[in-house]
Amino acid sequence: MKLSIGKAWDEAKGIAGRDGNVLLAIALALLVLPGTIIETVAPSSLRGEETPLWVSLLGLVALLVNLAGQLAISRIALERAGTVGDALAIAFRRLAALFGALMLVVLPFALILGIILLGAGGDMDPQKLPPGPALAILAVMLVFVFVLVRLLFLTPLAADQPGGPVALLGGAWRLSRGRSGRLLLVVLLLMLVALLLVAGLGGALSAAVILLLGPVAPFNVSALLVALIQQVLAAIVSVFLALTVARLYVQARSGGVMASVPDAGHQ
Repeated sequence: MKLSIGKAWDEAKGIAGRDGNVLLAIALALLVLPGTIIETVAPSSLRGEETPLWVSLLGLVALLVNLAGQLAISRIALERAGTVGDALAIAFRRLAALFGALMLVVLPFALILGIILLGAGGDMDPQKLPPGPALAILAVMLVFVFVLVRLLFLTPLAADQPGGPVALLGGAWRLSRGRSGRLLLVVLLLMLVALLLVAGLGGALSAAVILLLGPVAPFNVSALLVALIQQVLAAIVSVFLALTVARLYVQARSGGVMASVPDAGHQ
C-alpha cells in the first residue's frame, strides 16, 4: 500500500483540532516542562566538554519523560485511548520497551564512532580530523540516518502493539519496507519546519529576550524565557510529527504488512 502523506497530514490536523486541549496538556507536561527545567538550571549554551553527572542524569530523565509524551500523543493519534489517563498509563507502561529499542540502535553506532575517533587520536574537532576518519564518520552517520528513517514507525508501534525492544525493531523495520523514500520526505519536511520555527522564530525571540533582560545564566529569567520559547516551538513540531507519523503507521498497518495483535494496553 502506497503511503499518502497528504492524507496523514489532514488526519493529524483533524486530531489536533478535535483533541487540542488533551494534546496541549500532554505537550506542556511531558515535552515542554522537562526541557525548560534542564535548560533553565543548566543552559546547553554554557555547558563545557565535561558535563556534570547530575546534568546528564537530569537530561536522561527529561528524555524519558519526552518519550512518554510521544507515546501518549501517538496513542491518541491512533484513536485507541479512552481517556488522557489511559493514554498516559499505556505510554509509561511501554516506555521501557521503546527506550530499550532505541538503545539497541544508538549504542552500536555510538561505539563505532567512538572507535573511529580513538583511532584518529580522540580529537572530536571535525576540522582536525584526517580525511580517512572523517569519511568513515560521514558514512556511519549516513547509515544511521537511513536506519532511523526505516524505524520511524517505532513510537506508534510501541504505543499500539505489545512486545519487547527486539520485536518492536523488527516490526518497525517490516512496516517501513519499500516506504523509505516517503518516510524520508516526511522527516525532511518537518526538519524544514523545525528549522524555520525553532531556529528562525525561536532564535529571533530568544535574541530579543537576551537583548532586553541580559545574557543567559543558570536560574535567571533570561534562561527561563529562552528555554520556554525554544521548548514550546520544539513541542509544536514534535506533536505534529508524532501525529503525522502515527497516521502513516495506520496506513502501513492496514496495508496488510503486519498482522493485528492484541491491544498493548492489556499487557
